[in-house]
Amino acid sequence: MNSKIAFILSGALIISSILFGMFVVVSRQQEKSVRVVGLGTKNVVSDIAKWTIVLGQNTGIGNQQDGYRFLKKDLEKLAKFLKSNGIEDKDITVDPVTSYPNYGTNGITGYVFTQKISVKTTDLLKIEKMALDTDSISSSGLVLQNSTIEYFISDLAALKSEMLAIATSDAKARAVEIAKSAGNKVGNLISAKSGIFQIRQPLSNEISDYGVYDTSSKQKEVAVTVNAVFKLE
Repeated sequence: MNSKIAFILSGALIISSILFGMFVVVSRQQEKSVRVVGLGTKNVVSDIAKWTIVLGQNTGIGNQQDGYRFLKKDLEKLAKFLKSNGIEDKDITVDPVTSYPNYGTNGITGYVFTQKISVKTTDLLKIEKMALDTDSISSSGLVLQNSTIEYFISDLAALKSEMLAIATSDAKARAVEIAKSAGNKVGNLISAKSGIFQIRQPLSNEISDYGVYDTSSKQKEVAVTVNAVFKLE
C-alpha cells in the first residue's frame, strides 16, 4: 500500500516538475520579446472629386405633375451646362425624383420635388470652377437647391498597404531603441495588428474608434497604428 502511495506521489512530482519547467520556458520566451506601437502618417492629395447637385421645385396641391415637368426641364439645362464644360455622360449619375408634402398651419399646402445629380471626375480644378461659377449657372436658368463637393482617394487599398509598412517600420525603430537600452537586439517580427485608419484634414486631431474618412478637404492626412511584437536576441 505504501509503495503504491509512494509511486503516485513520485508521479505527481514528476508531472508537476514538467509543468513548472514548461511554465518557466514559456515565461522566458515571453520575456525575450518586446511589444511596441508604431505610427504611420502621410499627407496626400485627393485625386477624385464628386460634385453633388440637388434640383428642387415647389408645387401646389392641385398641380403635382408640374413638379416632374419642371424638374425635367431643369435637368436638361443642367446636362447642357455640364457638357459645355467637358463633362461626359459616363461621369454623371442621376437619381430618381423624390417628393414630399409641404405643410402649413392648416395642413398640406403643396409638394416639394427634388432630384439629385452627381458628377465624378479626376479633373478637380474643372469641377471646382464649375461649382463656383454662379454666374454661368444662373444664366443657364438654374437654381440649385444644394451644391457640395467631396474629395476622395482612388487607390485606397494601395495607400493602406503603404501606410501599414510605414507604421511597422516605425514600430521596429521604437523596438530597437527599447532593446538597445537593455543591451538586446531586435529579431524577427512575431506578430502585428493594425489599428483603424484615420483619413482626416491636415493638422486635425479627430480620431474615431470606427475610423475617419473626411471628404470635405482636398488635402488629407492618413494615419494608422500597428501594434507589433518583436523577438529579442
